[in-house]
Amino acid sequence: MQIVFFSNHLPEDFSSRNSDIFPEPPEHCPFHDCSLPVKMKKHGFYSRNYISKGFTIVLYIRRYICPICGRTVSMLPSFCLQHFQYSCPDIVNMLYELYKNGIPLKTYVESIRGYFPAIERRHINYYKKRIVNNRKLIQYGLNLMSPEFTTLGKIPENQAWVKDLLEKVWEIQPSIFHFDFYNNTGKSFMTLQNIVA
Repeated sequence: MQIVFFSNHLPEDFSSRNSDIFPEPPEHCPFHDCSLPVKMKKHGFYSRNYISKGFTIVLYIRRYICPICGRTVSMLPSFCLQHFQYSCPDIVNMLYELYKNGIPLKTYVESIRGYFPAIERRHINYYKKRIVNNRKLIQYGLNLMSPEFTTLGKIPENQAWVKDLLEKVWEIQPSIFHFDFYNNTGKSFMTLQNIVA
């Protein structure tokens, strides 16, 4: 299980094993079939790749273990997306620029290769499909976050909905949006979900 937390630290700050930049361990086990009020214990770090505009680094993510059930939880900074190597702000920015400027995908990918040498059209197509496939979950989360987002749910066409969504996410700031969305739903807006809202 991963718990998203908001951090003002730079990604580079997570390139060493530093417990001081992570939140305190949970005061109870977050697994529903355990949920005991026992403080979780530090359980080392794991490494993960992080790709952002102009650099790629390895991050060290703090893990905690429940002393009762033995399951672990990792604390993920809000600029990271679960199961994605590219940063949350960069994924949102790529899609935002693509939709806002209305340029062909091939042209756009070529224009950002200087920052993201390994980026391919298939990456951005995958991100586009994921947002559309998660539309019900995302709209559910938006409705929980603020009544101002309910109007997005009335947009019938997916491309127009994604464009308006990305504009709002960009205004809020992607890492803050990701953190707020996770706090309201317990899920990432980009992790594949099957939900009926």
